Amino acid sequence: MICGARLRNARWPDQIPGIGWEQGTELDWLRRLVSYWAHEFDWHGWERRLNAFNHFTWEGIHFVYQRAASGRGVPLILTHGWPSSFLDYMDVLPMLDHFDVVVPSLPGYGFSPRPPKVGINYRYVSELWHRLMSELGYSRYAASGYDFGAGVTTILALDHPKSVIGIHLTTLESDLAPVVDDTELSDAERSYLAVSRGWDTTERGYSAIQSTKPQTVGYGLNDSPAGLAAYLGEKWHSWSDVTPTDDFLCATLTLYWITQSITSSMRDYWDNRWHPVDPAYVTTPTAFGVFAHQTVPEGELPRSYLERLYNIQRWTVFPRGGHFAPAEEPAAVAADLTAFFRGLS
Repeated sequence: MICGARLRNARWPDQIPGIGWEQGTELDWLRRLVSYWAHEFDWHGWERRLNAFNHFTWEGIHFVYQRAASGRGVPLILTHGWPSSFLDYMDVLPMLDHFDVVVPSLPGYGFSPRPPKVGINYRYVSELWHRLMSELGYSRYAASGYDFGAGVTTILALDHPKSVIGIHLTTLESDLAPVVDDTELSDAERSYLAVSRGWDTTERGYSAIQSTKPQTVGYGLNDSPAGLAAYLGEKWHSWSDVTPTDDFLCATLTLYWITQSITSSMRDYWDNRWHPVDPAYVTTPTAFGVFAHQTVPEGELPRSYLERLYNIQRWTVFPRGGHFAPAEEPAAVAADLTAFFRGLS
């Protein structure tokens, strides 16, 4: 294992008995995950699996590219979020055989280095994506994403309405949320925002530090694989309906570890805070998949709230799945994508 000795010699803090996850990553859960990573996880098996896909780089951007078997697929670009990677879409890809699918790694994540400058925000990335799709020969294409990927996808549609035939989102990116006076909110919207504010109170600490001092926290996470597992593992546990397998979590952790990209990935929060993009109404046809089942509930978005920002043409509420929908419920995401974009193409 790449960092096996580091994992086996980790120095563990104590934990208040019986407190579980209330103060952060639960000690016994983490020790079990780290033991699996050190002793059982097979990265070489993941390498073989990933090598079955076609990987490319373009202007420093890594992407997976899968052409439709028919040769006439709908072009579709899929964008992941944080703390994730292109791995989130690997189980979705085989179910999208009617599409020409492009799955890039965001700048600063995995195999895509982040340019050594500030201002790498949603708009910067969306312009890269548009140029990439143009370079691949697509003048019209579809787009989908979640988390930061939802932000990039939104700005892509906003800036290139003649090129983007439709967008599909599974989360609302908080930086682009509608700004609405409380007197104009419906009861359902007020209830949702109350739950969301409660989520912010317990979950938003990571965002505060990453949007102000990502470099400081990056030293520890880049140096300690156990610390990296604790920090990222907590997000996957809290924001998922059912936490993904140890094997998938360790593949994600290994990708961050071997590329030393955790610090650069966290700069997304800094850049989008200090170089903000003002949202506007998106006229592009939009589908939204609601995957509201998180271990720490963030609330179920009302359709009326999203219609303040998007031209919603499809709205699907799913019985399972949380923040990381493509990784948690790949079949549901693939089916929703297919149904929506078949109707538009």
